[in-house]
Order: sequence, then C-alpha cells, then structure tokens
Amino acid sequence: MFIQLSTLIYIWKYESKVLIEKERENLTYQLDMNAKLFLNHMKSLEKELAFLATLEVMDDLLVKDIDKRVAVLLEKKSKDLSENIVLLAMANKRVLASSHKYYNREKFLEFNVSVYASFDKSKTIGSLVLLYPFKNLGSLKSSNPHQFLWLGSFIEQKNFIPNFEENIIVSKELEGIFKGEKLSLAYTKKYALKSIKEIEQVLLFTFILSLLLLLFVVWVLSKKQIEILEHTQEVLNLKRTFLSTMSHELRTPLGSILNLTQHLMISSKVGDDEVEMLSRIESSSEHLLEMINNLLQLSKLESKSMSINKELIDVRLVIEEMIEMVEPLIDEKELRLNKNILIKEVLIMTDINLFKQVVINLLSNAIKFTEQGSIEISLIQKNDTFIFKVIDTGVGIAKEKQSSLFCEFYQAHSTEIKHSTGLGLALSQKVAKLINGNISIQSEGIGFGVEARFVFELL
Repeated sequence: MFIQLSTLIYIWKYESKVLIEKERENLTYQLDMNAKLFLNHMKSLEKELAFLATLEVMDDLLVKDIDKRVAVLLEKKSKDLSENIVLLAMANKRVLASSHKYYNREKFLEFNVSVYASFDKSKTIGSLVLLYPFKNLGSLKSSNPHQFLWLGSFIEQKNFIPNFEENIIVSKELEGIFKGEKLSLAYTKKYALKSIKEIEQVLLFTFILSLLLLLFVVWVLSKKQIEILEHTQEVLNLKRTFLSTMSHELRTPLGSILNLTQHLMISSKVGDDEVEMLSRIESSSEHLLEMINNLLQLSKLESKSMSINKELIDVRLVIEEMIEMVEPLIDEKELRLNKNILIKEVLIMTDINLFKQVVINLLSNAIKFTEQGSIEISLIQKNDTFIFKVIDTGVGIAKEKQSSLFCEFYQAHSTEIKHSTGLGLALSQKVAKLINGNISIQSEGIGFGVEARFVFELL
C-alpha cells in the first residue's frame, strides 16, 4: 500500500509534469512536420497553378476570347483542389474566366503565376490566380483529431484559440511567404496524458482495494484479539480467585505452625539442637507466610479491590519509626548509618500502612544487599513533592537487569540471596502508585551500590 500510494503521489506531482514536457517535445516535432506539410501544400498549389498556366488553352483564352471550356476547366480543377479554392484567369487586370461566380478577393490569399505565349515564351499575355481562403489558415488540417493546428493572425474569432489550462500548446515561426507568421499546434491534455491517467486509475483502484482488504484483516484480527483478551481476563480472574482462596486457606495452618514452633522453642524440655532445628522451621514458615501475604496483596492490587484509608500523618516521624525498626539489622552487620531527615514537622494525607510498606521494603533491600560500608537515608521536600532516598554501598545491580526490577517474581541476585520471593519491588511499586507515588532504582553496576528513590505527593 505504501509503494502504491507513493507511486500515485509521485505520478500526481511529478510524472504528469514530465509527461507534459515529453508531449510538448513530441508536439514540437509534429509542428515542424505540419509546418513542412503546410508549406509543401502551398507550394504544390503554386505548381498546379503554374501547370495550368502552361496549357495552350490559356494561350487561346487570353489572346483571342473567353472560352467557356476554360471556365469549366478552372471549375473542375478548383473542385479537385477543394478547400474552397478559387481559380482566376486574368489579362490586363481583368478577369476573363473563374471557377466561381461569387467571391470576395479580400478574404483570400492570392497566388499569381504569369501565362506566357506559346509562340513566344518571353511574352506575358496574362496571369492565372489562385485564391486561398483566409479562414482555411485559421484552422489547418491535423492527422490527430484531438490536435488543433492554426495560423494565429488568421483566426477570425479569438475565443476559438485553445486555452493553456486544458491544452499543451507549441508554436513555430514560418519562413517564405508566411514569414513573420506563427504556426501553432494544441493537444488536449486529457488525451495527451490518457495513458498516465489510466495508470493513475489502476493504482487508485488497487490502493482502495488494498485499504479495504487491510481494514477487513484488522477487523478480523481485532475480533480475534477481543476474544483472546476476554479469555485472558477470564483466566486472570480465575488466577486471582485461586490466589486469594489459597492464601487465605494457607495462612491459618501456617500461623498455627509458627505458634507451635515458637511455643516449643521456649519449652524447657527442648534441647539446644532441637531449638536450632525449630528456629529453621520458624524461619522457613515466616518466609512462606511472607510469600502468601505478598500473593494475597498482589491479587488485591490486580483486582483493584484494595482499599485506601486516608489519614493525616507526620512523614518525618513515620520514617524515623521505620529506621528504628531496622537499626538492629544495620548494627548486626556493622554498617554505618547516615541520616538526613527533615527536622520540621511535615503533615500529609496518605495511607500510613501502605506508606510504611514501601519505606520498610526499600530499607530492608538496602540492608539485605549490603555486607559492608554504609547506608545513607534522606528525605527532602520540593514544594508539594517529597523525595525519600536510600543509598547503599552494597552489591549493586547490573545495568541490563535494571529494566526488569519491577517485574513480578524477578530476582536480580537469585544466586546470592536466599529466601527471596521476587515480589518485594513489584508490590512496592504498585503500592507506591496507589498512594500517588513512584519508585525508581539506579545503579552504576555490580559493586557500585544502589540508589533507591521514593517520590510521593499528597494523596
């Protein structure tokens, strides 16, 4: 379709001009040929006139008296020549015989040939005159019915001249008896460009046909796509229902396992070896419970059934509370903690639980992936926008993996870190957007640490 449309536009804009120029060249050549034919025709008329002048009957006519036979001869010859030509035999400026009874010499172009005495070729006894109608010169014969040939100054009605908008017109100045006259040839554009117009019609037809075919294909594919989307939506709804049901069903027995494990761990009848084993059970159970909670929350987010509870909170105090929660983990790894938190009270309207979830996830990730060095935490305000940053000196993230960090179940460090679900950042991003925020992660690569940003506004 693109090729068809390009070709069509090219023909409309450029090819027509090229063809017109080519046709103009052809017309110029035809005009030269027509000019030669026209001049040759006029010369042949002169020759015919000269031939008639050599007939002895002309001698008899001009020397003796008017002979009706000569008038008949002139009349027949005039009919042979056609074109409304008038033939005259004259002597002493007097018409002795003519092919027509009525004519106006002012409306004719005259060709005059002397008649010599047959007994003395040096003696002029009269002349033979051919009258060629001026109106014939206004519209000359052309071999092509769609072309018009004329001598400009002989056209009686100027509005008869073809216009330049509908015709291709070329002109040529003549020599000889018509010196100073301009012979012109016009060719109607719709016939001159008939072949290109036919090509345009074919291209336009095929383009429309291709467009209709494309629309039909798009319509068929869209219906198929709608069916696929409906089926996919149905599958997703089933998946959400399954995850929600499964999560609720698993949380209860898993909670019981944790309670029993913790009860046994503090029992005096359990030895140290058994406590260590129970500790592993507790750790695994907590990991499973975290995964189940994440799946349940993911299901709610995808189904858009998670409710938001707005309340007025002091951002500074909430973030300080989250930092206090993770400080034991930071101290356990002997990491340096640098804080740059706003001093003044800053109240915003948001969902405190969802807000805490995002903050604690970013802090936990920084601690989890940092074995030595420091963690820098800052909160700055720019007008109504707040930027919470967590910068660590941990393992960093390869640049090619950073675009997939917010995909569900994606783990950038699956081999180094155990007990990771790959849902933390994906859930945090969804939650952040739910409370009018956004998370971004930047790293220069492996070994260069990570800068996590949580940008949020008033909800």
